[in-house]
Amino acid sequence: MIFTQLIQTNLRTKELGKNIEYYNRLDSTNTEAWELVEEGNNHGTIVITENQLKGRGQKTKTWGMVPGKSLVFSLILAKNYPIDRSGLICLSVSLALIESLNKRGLDAKLKWPNDLLVNEKKIGGILCETKIENSKIKTMVIGVGVNVNESIAEHDKSIQKNLTTMLEVSKHPHQRELIVAEFINSFELWLNTLSAEPNQIIEAWLEKCMHLNERILFLQNEKILEGVFCGLDDNGFAKIEIDNKVKYFNSIDLI
Repeated sequence: MIFTQLIQTNLRTKELGKNIEYYNRLDSTNTEAWELVEEGNNHGTIVITENQLKGRGQKTKTWGMVPGKSLVFSLILAKNYPIDRSGLICLSVSLALIESLNKRGLDAKLKWPNDLLVNEKKIGGILCETKIENSKIKTMVIGVGVNVNESIAEHDKSIQKNLTTMLEVSKHPHQRELIVAEFINSFELWLNTLSAEPNQIIEAWLEKCMHLNERILFLQNEKILEGVFCGLDDNGFAKIEIDNKVKYFNSIDLI
């Protein structure tokens, strides 16, 4: 069971995490978060569950979890952010999560745009969904999933070879509440750099990127393309060199 009081006891934030909505079971924490937004829930609310039945990933992908062992939660941002900061906010989520895992002794790397890997196997993922109004981000719901205290064998056989868990890597269980608290603490600090030092986000993300300046294969409009991942532009879009020309992408699926 997730103890929400333990999360809040370890928070050092001014805005985020002041309200935590806990559910024993949900179809999707992101879906529930959007319903709470419609009901007027405040900026910084966390939605967390022990058992997510229909977790969503990027595009049409799903996110599986092991009840009581994996970690899934969503965070509501209900502030007006400039629309061109959407990519940087999502990069900040990745940085905050990787910092939380690093504090648990894991050497995690980032795969653009939203995957966390350890030993080249996926250990966590992020889903950012936004509502745009008057050319500003009115609301963003950030979904986070991490493989924590389960074994690889507890996941579906079709994905076992491509994933790992914190338990498998470190050989001991982890307090899921502390992972959440450390993530929220770190993420609020990164959010504060959006206006003053946005380039810090880009630089920090690239330091953790596992495929910077490497040749990659990726899907774009159902076609397999090949290029060199050159980095990120000022808005967090991927810069990929294809046939000696640098092109910019805000969403691709690396193969």
